[in-house]
Amino acid sequence: MPAIFIGRFQPLHKGHLKAIKWLFKKEKEILIVIGSIDKSSMRNNLFSFSERKNMIERTLSTANIKNYKIYGIKDYSNDIFWAKKVLRMAKLLPKEAIVYTQNPWTADCFKKIKVKVKSHPLFFNRLSATQVRRKIVENKKWENLVPKTVFDFLVKINGEKRIKALPSRATSTKVL
Repeated sequence: MPAIFIGRFQPLHKGHLKAIKWLFKKEKEILIVIGSIDKSSMRNNLFSFSERKNMIERTLSTANIKNYKIYGIKDYSNDIFWAKKVLRMAKLLPKEAIVYTQNPWTADCFKKIKVKVKSHPLFFNRLSATQVRRKIVENKKWENLVPKTVFDFLVKINGEKRIKALPSRATSTKVL
């Protein structure tokens, strides 16, 4: 059964990577779903789908992780529609999938359509992309919170400058 791992990855951090590595010890295939792809250059969703996909692919390639697929999904106001859309993209029936998450909203969406939901461990003391962005805005050390591939990519695309250019509320976002 493929494992589904959903996040916004704004940016991908070491906690995400550790969770993905943990999932590969449990499951043979992982479907990584990047959420909020219809929103970029916005306060809570600064990086585009292709930028986030690039971060993930570079990082997983360096970690020698190969058996995964990446999908992107828009935000929808109907939770059940959203969860069913994730399954349709992955061409899975509810009984064929397991969603791994620590996010209560995500878990609830999939439980409503009878998909098995499991928790993965929290790594790096509940590290979040919000913390990474906040440290960047506050000119604090953040490089150690993301894989080197993500750091290098963010430097290449002026990610640090883009994050600092956002209004100060940009660091108080819902964690996925």
